Amino acid sequence: MASAVPRLMVFTDTTRASAASMLERFSALAERAEPGRVLFTLRDYTLPVRERWLLGERLAELVARTRQHFGVAERADLARFWDCHAFHLPANGLRAADARGYLGPDVLLSRGHHDPASAIEAELDAVLLSPIFEARKGRGALGIAALEQACAAQPGPAWFALGAVTAGNAAPCLSAGAAGVAVIGAALSADPGPLLGALGILRR
Repeated sequence: MASAVPRLMVFTDTTRASAASMLERFSALAERAEPGRVLFTLRDYTLPVRERWLLGERLAELVARTRQHFGVAERADLARFWDCHAFHLPANGLRAADARGYLGPDVLLSRGHHDPASAIEAELDAVLLSPIFEARKGRGALGIAALEQACAAQPGPAWFALGAVTAGNAAPCLSAGAAGVAVIGAALSADPGPLLGALGILRR
């Protein structure tokens, strides 16, 4: 494994909340989580370049202050510029081998995956299986059984559940063998305590 694997992956999405509101909620979550257990990833592929850059700068400041982790999706150049802990490859992005060659051995590489039975790239450290709990983009919900199947069949990478994960269903994902969960909307909750508690990373 390239780098320490977080328990919770959080992706930005400014279509769900303004950047200011999102950062406020992310800050509250980061401060209440155990240090080093949350990875905040700059996604927002459609944001104008300057806005995406500014959001990345704010995220970098947030994780430095709260001792969490910072990642970037799609833009390997930004991941290297910011010396990110992690890089997330979109479905039609770089090959994992190319990303590894460009970013080096210590960056956590992840990619989304929709078929628990299909092979994954050997260079990936983490795989986000989706959608788990709700249908999305024409794909039916896979369910916990599919997550359990993937974790058992291909134990090499760390598996994460993605897709309508909440405080109420996060713990079963861990019981199925997942290393953690990945969320978008759940990270915008006014009270992050229940989600962090379900994942066992609530700061004491």
